[in-house]
Amino acid sequence: MDTARARRGPIDSAFLGELEGLRVLARKVFRGQMRGERRSRNKGQSVEFVDFRPYIKGDDLRRIDWNLYGRLERYYIKLFEEEEDLRLYILLDCSASMDYGTPNKFNHARKLAAALSYIVLANLETVSVSVFAGDYGLISTPTRGKGKIHPILHKLNALEAGGSSMLTAAAARFAAANRKSGLVCVISDFFTAEGIEAIAPLLGAGHQIELLQMLAPEEANPQLTGDLELIDKETGVGVEVSMGINVMRRYHQTLAALQAELKSFALRSGGDFFICNTATPLKEFILGALRTGRLIR
Repeated sequence: MDTARARRGPIDSAFLGELEGLRVLARKVFRGQMRGERRSRNKGQSVEFVDFRPYIKGDDLRRIDWNLYGRLERYYIKLFEEEEDLRLYILLDCSASMDYGTPNKFNHARKLAAALSYIVLANLETVSVSVFAGDYGLISTPTRGKGKIHPILHKLNALEAGGSSMLTAAAARFAAANRKSGLVCVISDFFTAEGIEAIAPLLGAGHQIELLQMLAPEEANPQLTGDLELIDKETGVGVEVSMGINVMRRYHQTLAALQAELKSFALRSGGDFFICNTATPLKEFILGALRTGRLIR
């Protein structure tokens, strides 16, 4: 990709500005490294009082409620609701099959990765962005702060799609490098011969996994007829087919089975599965499907 195109890219700050006020939701409770604006069910030290418990030797004496002691002549410790920051991990598929369709899947996927990153950073929470195709790479280490969106945008705009997805290797490397549990969003078309269990390593650290499948209109509802040769974008292998009613029926059955498997896998982690058709404007998808599915508020 040339430098001018990388600077321009598919992502612009005006689009991100429309996402102000949103936040990413997690169904699970994760123990954060820093206090953010997210309230957890863990009891710690914060400004929100929750309950009392009897004093135990070794407790911080500053947390004793002396007014309660004056009434009961017993020592009780104040409990507060701990505030934790969400840690969002984004895994973005950069394989050749993503560079397809009108509107283009890869451009749509990069914008979605940017949007989720911005929403998290704008709420003073933590995001990390990884990419995978022939290899696994980290384009943003865990970072927080609204201003950190700019280097992420630059790197997303400069990405190119190519190679095979290698989802198994990417999931294994991600799991090994990220032991701290968080919310993992995998953005991909999931068109891989490896099978969905390729991402099973993501379950090991207690992550909540959200699977977002990118589909072009040409894939969601192909309009193909006659005798054709279809070429695999990742392998270059071609296959001759006669596109008739029966072939199209089997295609839709296979796609529906894949999506059911993706949904089942995501639910195992406490997450969910979303279909992102590039024909749907991204803001509409975020405020519609992601909000209805309780990933965005």
